[in-house]
Amino acid sequence: MRACRARPRRRGLTAVAVLVCLLIITMISGALLKIGVSHRDFVRGQERKLQAEWLAQSGLDRALARLAAQPDYTGETWKLAPRDLGLSEPDSATSGPAALVHIAVERPENPGTAPRRLIKVQADYPPDAPHRARHSTQILVELSSLNRGVSR
Repeated sequence: MRACRARPRRRGLTAVAVLVCLLIITMISGALLKIGVSHRDFVRGQERKLQAEWLAQSGLDRALARLAAQPDYTGETWKLAPRDLGLSEPDSATSGPAALVHIAVERPENPGTAPRRLIKVQADYPPDAPHRARHSTQILVELSSLNRGVSR
C-alpha cells in the first residue's frame, strides 16, 4: 500500500498575491495623481500668462486715454487689488496688490514730424515670484491721432 501524502497548504501565497495587486494599484494611482498635478500647474501657468497679456493691453488703453486728456502724461505704476480682478480678498489686510502694471511714456526724438509718444507697458500677474507671469508691449503713437482714435 501506498501512503497518501497531503499537499501542503499555501495560505501565504494568497496574501502575497493580494499585496502585489495592492502595490500595483497604488503605483498606478500615484502616477495618475502626478499627471493630474502637473496638468493643473500647466493650466494655472497658462491662466497667469493670459491674464498678464490682458493687463498689458489694459495698460496701453489706460495710457492712451490719459495721453488724450493730458499730453504731458509720463506714465505710472498701476496697482490692482484682488477685487479689481474679480478675485476673492485674501485673509490678511496687509497683503499687496494682485497685479502691477508699469506704464512708461517716452518722447522719441522726431525733428520736423508730428509729436509722438512711445508707450511701454509691463504687466506682472501676480507681482511676486515664483509664480509671476510677465508680459511687455509697446506702441508708438502720434498725439494728433489720439483725438481721432488710434489704430494699432
